Amino acid sequence: MSLPGVKASNWPSSKYVREPECPPWMARDAFESAKGDPEKLLELCHQKVQGAQRTLDTTRKMTEALHQDPQYQYAHAVQAFEELRREHLQLNDSYNDLETINETVQEVVEVLRADKHQLLTELNEIKREISIQSIENTKLALKEKEGFAFQEGLEKKLNGQEEQLRQLDDELRDYSNQQVQIQNEMGSLEGAAHNLSHQTASLSELRNHLDGTRLQQEEAIRALEKEIEAKVAEVGAHDEQLWDFKRDMSARILALQRKAQSANDELARLHRLSEHEMNTLSQQNRALNDELKNRSDALYATKKEMNEYTSSAQREINIKKEEIQQCLSIVDLVERQNSGLEASIARMLEQNRVSENQIQEKDNINNKNLIEQANFIAMVHMELQTVREDLYMIKSRLCHHCRDRLLTGEQEEDEAEELARLQQPHPSLHAVAPVVRTDYTQPPVPQQLPTHMSSPGNDLERQRMEGELAKAHEALEALNRQLLEEREERARERREEEETRYQEEDDRLHRQQEEELRKRRDTEDDRRKQAGDELKTFTIRFMNGTRKKVDAFMTDTVQDLINRVCSKVGLRPSEMFYIAHSVNENSVLGMVDRFLDRSKTLYEEGINTKCNLVFKFKHYKRVIKWIDTNAQDRFFQQVHNNIVTEYYPSPEKLAVSLAGYELQTVFGDATGKKRHSYFDKVGLDAYLPVSVTPLGYEYWQERLFRNHKRRKGMSPTDARNKYIDTLRQFGSHWGMTYFDIRDKENRPFVAGIAEDGLHILSSDKRVLIQSLRFMHGPNQLAGWEKSSTGIFVKRRDSKFMTLYASSKLQSEEMYNLLSEYYLMLPREVQQALGIEIPHRDQLTQELLPPETFLPPLDSRRVPVEFESAAEYLKTIYLEQVFSPDDIDNRPEPVLKFINEIDEALDAGRALVSMDLSSAGMHDTDWAMIAELIIRAMDYDPTAEPSVVPTDRLRNWESNLQLEKLSIANNDLTSSSLPATRDILNRCTLLTDVDVSALPLDNRHEATLVEPLMKLRVQSLAMNDCLVGDKGVRALLDLFTNRTLHTLLLNRNRITANVMGDIAGCLDLPYCSIMNLGLGTNKIQLRGLETLIKVMERARKPSTLNFSDNPLQTRGGQRFGQLLEQQCGVTDLDISNTTGQMNITGDVALYITRQLLNNPEIVRINFSDNPIGQNLHQLRDPSGQVTRDLPLEFFTFLEREAICNLTTLQLNRCELTNDHGAALTSALVDNYKLKVLEVSGNRLGLSDGNLPQGWVDLLASTSTLEELDISKNSLQSKGLAVLFTALARNRSLRKVDISGNRLTDDSVSATGTRDEIVYMFSTNAGIREMIMAEMGFGDDVLERIAEGLAENRVMRKLIAPRNNISTRGILDCTKHFAINTTLEELELTCARVQQVEEEYMRSYKFIIDNTNLETILL
Repeated sequence: MSLPGVKASNWPSSKYVREPECPPWMARDAFESAKGDPEKLLELCHQKVQGAQRTLDTTRKMTEALHQDPQYQYAHAVQAFEELRREHLQLNDSYNDLETINETVQEVVEVLRADKHQLLTELNEIKREISIQSIENTKLALKEKEGFAFQEGLEKKLNGQEEQLRQLDDELRDYSNQQVQIQNEMGSLEGAAHNLSHQTASLSELRNHLDGTRLQQEEAIRALEKEIEAKVAEVGAHDEQLWDFKRDMSARILALQRKAQSANDELARLHRLSEHEMNTLSQQNRALNDELKNRSDALYATKKEMNEYTSSAQREINIKKEEIQQCLSIVDLVERQNSGLEASIARMLEQNRVSENQIQEKDNINNKNLIEQANFIAMVHMELQTVREDLYMIKSRLCHHCRDRLLTGEQEEDEAEELARLQQPHPSLHAVAPVVRTDYTQPPVPQQLPTHMSSPGNDLERQRMEGELAKAHEALEALNRQLLEEREERARERREEEETRYQEEDDRLHRQQEEELRKRRDTEDDRRKQAGDELKTFTIRFMNGTRKKVDAFMTDTVQDLINRVCSKVGLRPSEMFYIAHSVNENSVLGMVDRFLDRSKTLYEEGINTKCNLVFKFKHYKRVIKWIDTNAQDRFFQQVHNNIVTEYYPSPEKLAVSLAGYELQTVFGDATGKKRHSYFDKVGLDAYLPVSVTPLGYEYWQERLFRNHKRRKGMSPTDARNKYIDTLRQFGSHWGMTYFDIRDKENRPFVAGIAEDGLHILSSDKRVLIQSLRFMHGPNQLAGWEKSSTGIFVKRRDSKFMTLYASSKLQSEEMYNLLSEYYLMLPREVQQALGIEIPHRDQLTQELLPPETFLPPLDSRRVPVEFESAAEYLKTIYLEQVFSPDDIDNRPEPVLKFINEIDEALDAGRALVSMDLSSAGMHDTDWAMIAELIIRAMDYDPTAEPSVVPTDRLRNWESNLQLEKLSIANNDLTSSSLPATRDILNRCTLLTDVDVSALPLDNRHEATLVEPLMKLRVQSLAMNDCLVGDKGVRALLDLFTNRTLHTLLLNRNRITANVMGDIAGCLDLPYCSIMNLGLGTNKIQLRGLETLIKVMERARKPSTLNFSDNPLQTRGGQRFGQLLEQQCGVTDLDISNTTGQMNITGDVALYITRQLLNNPEIVRINFSDNPIGQNLHQLRDPSGQVTRDLPLEFFTFLEREAICNLTTLQLNRCELTNDHGAALTSALVDNYKLKVLEVSGNRLGLSDGNLPQGWVDLLASTSTLEELDISKNSLQSKGLAVLFTALARNRSLRKVDISGNRLTDDSVSATGTRDEIVYMFSTNAGIREMIMAEMGFGDDVLERIAEGLAENRVMRKLIAPRNNISTRGILDCTKHFAINTTLEELELTCARVQQVEEEYMRSYKFIIDNTNLETILL
């Protein structure tokens, strides 16, 4: 084409313009003839365009004729009507939902914020008026200045016109920029429309949130009203100031308005002059623009033709470059493969060398273990030899006849062993294994002694000998078990090491391959970008809530995008991963995932950068063994997200159990530090669904911690697998993917497709209407077909197909998912079912083989509201407590009652024990609980109404089987008696009942006797029930209950008058009471005499509490006579808390003389009796000791004594260091006593030191487990000696040294620091240490903490009411953090609690830095 006024010969030479080519629509002859004549070529083009125009006109006429055809119009109208009808239904549903939500939200918002908005509006209006006035004043001043400036500007008019021309050019550029901005705004509007669906969903969530926070809103309204009143007063003051300001400003405004009017007149005159000049300039500009436009059009056409020639040449060059690049890539790939093979060979050689070294190291370790085991066996052999020597000593003390019988029995056993040895095969034929007895649970039955030779002493020695033999057998069995466990542990460790090594090698190879793949992908991306392909950024959402930006080309396939995502997050590419496009269809489920076809490109799938893309698993199946642990973690997160978001509705019991596995996966084994970290950065919804019990974070922290501890020892992989297995076994919605469907009446339902088939549920997913399974069940699937309006399903027992209506998208997804799950069934199952699947081979190649997964579920739990009686009980109780009917008067929940139910549910056991003692219950609380317990026990799950027939008993557990009930020590009155009677009548399995502190008042005992007589009660406690003689007579019928063996009536009003009746009942042959509590009553000596006579004859009860009764000296002597008669008493409590018993030293000495030869008694309590007053050494005039009464008192503890006492309590008995010396002397060789309590005496020396006897005792004893030596006047010097002795002790498990002085100054003076550190760091036995009220400060606490840093056995440190500070706690935390076994720490101190801020800072610091479970400051 030639430009106007320019000849063809003036074209640029061929050096710059490529030779034109013949277009495909023109004949070659015509092109050759017109190639040199541009005008002729243009004419041919016009002819071609006119021909195309004529063809277009003809086509348009035919189209118009077709549109006028009635049949076509009718079909088009029908199609338009159907589309409008569907759109109308969808819009109507959406409009109704949105209208309801909007109305509700609008009403709530208007009610809450109307007053606030009114106040803010008034304030804003006032501020706006002020701002407007100031702005107007500023504008007037500016206009005045502009007027002066404009007068000066007239002189520079010509310069201004040139500036205007430049401004016109700038405006043209601004218009183009504005056009770009408009396009961007259109894009943002489209994004806003896309987010509208999300806003609709958020409105429903907002409604739920607003309903849940109504109370907070009401409080906010009240606070807002108060704030409004204050603001009204403030506004009134502002109004007065504003009126004054307004009057002042009015005068100024009038003056400024007059000046502005004169300026405006001058501006109008100047504007008329400039308008005339602008018109002249605009005419000149239009002429220039027309000329420029003509020239630009001609240049543009030439440039377009040149670009076409250039692009064709560039394409040819790119094609050649691609071929060259492919050849280079092949060469590079071969080189990398060669280098990889060489590296693999070198790596295998290195692995062989490492394996040889590891084998050598393991051999050394095994040899070392064998040596240690041999040493351990030698040690056990020495212990057995010691036991054997003890047995010989026992035999030496037996009579001649008993010794002969034992020797005869041993000879018979030796002969039997010799005979068995002779019957064994010859060692040359079979390998002889070492003979180790493994069944020591039943030790050999010893020979019975002759009747005439039997005695308590001989029986005792025989029993002790049998016990020593049983211990030896148990030691051998434990050794055998330990050896087997160690062998299994070593084998397991070797397997784990091998698996870890293989896994690490596999991961390394994968990382190497991934790095190579990434480099090739980067190279390919660079090449494609250079070729003109555009790289776009897509936002990928993951099921754990995170998002990632991933770059990809529109020509990439979906599989390429999946590979890019896997590379981005460190996953191995797998057929398990899919990318879905979340589409909002405004249905019941909201967003619907459209899974993208892996073989199609992003462009073909219609994906752009604004699409909501989700990276997830499509199929929910249990993988047998995961190759990639990261993929397993992703699958676990997706399933867990379905639980917490209630996509899978789950009962609270199941959700809590799953949360335990989730915590084990995230935190590992439970510790105190981790327990306090559950909710540091996340809320409760990170572990549990939002519909769980609303009882606060503290409740849930404790419950989750209990479940977390049950998963101890599980690795993260095991915990994830157990999570999935538990959900598969107990979850009714496991593995389902949900779709919206409707029946023929347009009612909404939900279709759940899982590995076992198709399940039809109600719209809330709570009711299972029908299950159509691939196998196992009456309604088996025989086939399925898709349509544009839903999916057709055929059953094997029916000839017809059922249509489940749904949208086109969901119908397609349902059809694909059913086909894929079918192809993932075991192959033999597919062959047996024989269902035809279109494109079967192609689908099979895209899926993992069926052998990768476990077979599908044989059966699935039916979703029901309650699966057990305990769950129903908790639900109805919480409904009563949190009922919205009477918010002001509703009771506080009894957390102990809820915890009892929770512990049973979480442990998976029946609720057999209900301990509500000291729960703070009132009459109304107990009445409600009793009523609901009875209601839950009578609950019939089959009586609940159901939409469809449901087998509610299939998984039902009647786990409410109360056997133990305690309501002791609550704020109950006699009004609670009817509820207690009702619960006793209904709970027929009760065996232990405790109603202590329930006021029976000597009148209401008969109310409880009747229901108690119907039960097989074994233990009954009625302490502090105000029971008198009349009440006891009403309870006498209980003595005839053959099962009752424990009756506790302590702290009542019983006198001696009724003891005859009690004794008479005890004398009955069918009375089984063996534990009788009558302590702290008003029973005098006469009543005791009556009771003892019966005990001497009937040998019952064996446990007697007769403490704090007014008996005086004669009563103590009578107890000694009871022990002398050996009437079967094993536990005797004769303490003197209230001062009525008053057993003195001489009476106590008489009692202990009877203990000397009594083998029956195992526990006795002398506490609070003045034993030490007249129990001292007797001396002659020369000072020689003639009689050592303290030593005689403790003779019953010597080794030669027959007494088998295990627990001795001598608290507050006025004992001195002389008594302590006698006690320790007797206990040095004692091997029976386990518990010793000597609190509140004066066992320390006058200088606060500890007598040497205690050091010898603690160093030698091997049986003492509990020691209470608190409040015994010990000072730092004596405590240092005690700490040194405790450091060498290995038997003690609990020690109490409270009340002894251990101040920082005294520790510094006596140098006790090292002893404290040494004891706490080296003792390997003490589990609980009590150090209350000892007066120590930060220095001693730091020494204790320093020792505990190396301690690995202590569980509790109780040290309240000392003199520590927050600074000391902070300094010691570094030592507590090292300890891994300490669970409970109590440092309660008033000094710490003085400043709330410092207290909270210390508490938080020690929580964040230690593993303690319980901390009290």
